[in-house]
Amino acid sequence: MIPSPKIPNLKFSTLMSRISWGYVILFAVWILLRLVFFDTLWWLAIINTVALYIFVPLLLLLPLALLWRQWRLLLGLGFPLGVFIAFYGSLFLPQLPVLAYKAVKPEITVMSFNMLFSNNDYDEIGRMIKANTPDIVGIQEVPLNGDAVWIKRFSSEYPYYAFRPVEEGHNVGIISRFPIENVTILSNPPMRRALSATVNVNKGGVNKSLQVIVSHLTPNYPSNEFIKFAHEWYTRRANEVTYIRTLIQQRRLPTIMLCDCNYVDTSQAYARTHEVMKDSFREVGWGFGHTYHGLFFPLGRIDFVWYTKELEAVEAWVPDGGGSDHLPVATRLKI
Repeated sequence: MIPSPKIPNLKFSTLMSRISWGYVILFAVWILLRLVFFDTLWWLAIINTVALYIFVPLLLLLPLALLWRQWRLLLGLGFPLGVFIAFYGSLFLPQLPVLAYKAVKPEITVMSFNMLFSNNDYDEIGRMIKANTPDIVGIQEVPLNGDAVWIKRFSSEYPYYAFRPVEEGHNVGIISRFPIENVTILSNPPMRRALSATVNVNKGGVNKSLQVIVSHLTPNYPSNEFIKFAHEWYTRRANEVTYIRTLIQQRRLPTIMLCDCNYVDTSQAYARTHEVMKDSFREVGWGFGHTYHGLFFPLGRIDFVWYTKELEAVEAWVPDGGGSDHLPVATRLKI
């Protein structure tokens, strides 16, 4: 005979059931508030930023409900599970092969990389770049005199470059295998650290001009004063996204944005950016793709390669290395 499943301690079972239903109720309240207010309330914006970790209790509660055959509870937990699938399910689907007839379009590889202003391990940066062979690199947190080091170290492979003058410790830059025709320092305010460059891509018999934006949106820094300044930071990022949306809507060229955006894909700032551009990693990447790590665990995907509908993403990945507290994100694009 097959032994019947062991009946759990009744008090513990009841306690876990109450905790589980409490979780479902609080989850439903969060979703309702998110639908009504999204990130307009600063404390709700913080919750939306760490939304991925709201789903962690499911790892314990779902198996227990299944083990103890609490079918109503299992149905209730199906609500947050369904939301998780809606938010993140597409990131774990197998990638369909690219059709052969599309392969005739030339491809370029672009990368966004926050190098960390205190990172002077250019040997490691060079190793990471060489391993991923990007044609264009957008760099954030370039320190004072860092532009001279980048030019000296990488000009043989990337003879075209532009850097925004350093303000308040660091700024942004771009290096390219293709000619840069002109550079515009984007308005300050609202964009404290951003530039736009017209890059003339000549590859595979195609001569095409692209607009490449390199941006570093308002960070949540210093982290020990997060609660004090959270409202200001989220407001400034919202203004920066509004400005970027205007640039994209007025564009004359296919556009790529290489961005340390300092928001995650469950934020309102992300949703508003996504209305005018495509997120390459969400389109063709796999997994969560965390690019920023804390001391003990990854905190989120806050670095992006965005592109407009005239382009097509083929592959996106998060390379290892670089010596920074951020990992780069790289994308192959058909032009």
